[in-house]
Amino acid sequence: MIMELAEGTVKAGHEVTVLCSNESWEYKEEMMNGVRVIRLPRYSIAFSQPITMSFFWKAKKWMNWADIVQVHTPNPLAELGFLLQDNNKKIIVNYHCDVVRQKNLVKFYGPVAQKVLKRADKIVVSTPNHLKFSKALHGFENKTEVIPFGVRAKHAKKTLEINNHMKSIKDKLGDYFLFVGRLVPYKGVDVLLRAMTSIDQKVAVIGKGPRWEAWHQLAEDLGVREKIHFLGPVEDDSEFAAYLHGCHSLVLPSINESEAFGIVLIEAMSCAKPVITTNLKSGVPWVNDAGVTGLQVEPNDVEGLRAALKEMASNHEMRRAMGDSARLRFEKMFQIETMVSAYVDLYRDCLESKEIAA
Repeated sequence: MIMELAEGTVKAGHEVTVLCSNESWEYKEEMMNGVRVIRLPRYSIAFSQPITMSFFWKAKKWMNWADIVQVHTPNPLAELGFLLQDNNKKIIVNYHCDVVRQKNLVKFYGPVAQKVLKRADKIVVSTPNHLKFSKALHGFENKTEVIPFGVRAKHAKKTLEINNHMKSIKDKLGDYFLFVGRLVPYKGVDVLLRAMTSIDQKVAVIGKGPRWEAWHQLAEDLGVREKIHFLGPVEDDSEFAAYLHGCHSLVLPSINESEAFGIVLIEAMSCAKPVITTNLKSGVPWVNDAGVTGLQVEPNDVEGLRAALKEMASNHEMRRAMGDSARLRFEKMFQIETMVSAYVDLYRDCLESKEIAA
């Protein structure tokens, strides 16, 4: 999402520099589709946070260069480095979610996050539910704007290559559900495996992560291993699109608010696929308009998820209607052009307010 926003902003006539962490200890600077990308050396990871100590002095240089500084949070190290800089630049904070897993970190990180939010000229969230449920955003409603994430509908149009992939997949799996995401605890794949014990159809699982071996073993223990196809990452765009088009619905059974939005939901919706999601206190229930674009169950509710899987599998007309509605919702709200246009307007407003203040 960040790179697509940066590229769209460049196309709108602006200069953009992205300062981020590399996946190694090397410093790298490159131009990508008009965007200057600076990857800082990463020495290690702690609490899911890349440790990039050079950020503290590199940030000063590029903040002085910029007219607007955009900070994505939560990112404790970057936020601390940002607060240590003395400047009067316009600040936009993208607030993605509250810290959920690292509870012990919150008492140290919380004051830093609050100072960053106070310093921000504008705060951007991706759904109205972020404002509704986030404790950290209480008191900042008057400077918070909702700009939903957008993606390019690059998977939406079927090509001959996609159709060939899809035929091969359907020959192997028949009718199937699709899960896409990292295999980490909050994704709730273990709940999905338990729900599959009395479902006849199969599930294609795209992604890898630390729960890969444990969930393979759980599938064996539950006797559903033949129904669950753990595919790992699917890097080829045409093959990935074929899995989206070939499934009859996408399932995202996440169990806590670490799932703040679910980009894969709008990718599936762009292909006119209904979705099954959970009723989290996050943006997910807003993305999936329950009963219209898909079904919704409570987190960790095995029986509820099983019932939703059975209903989706057995009701072709419902799937078709929900898929059509999902596509319309995507076109109206989640296209990349819509997101970029909203941000460009926000940047312009920020710069104009700076000129008026001067």
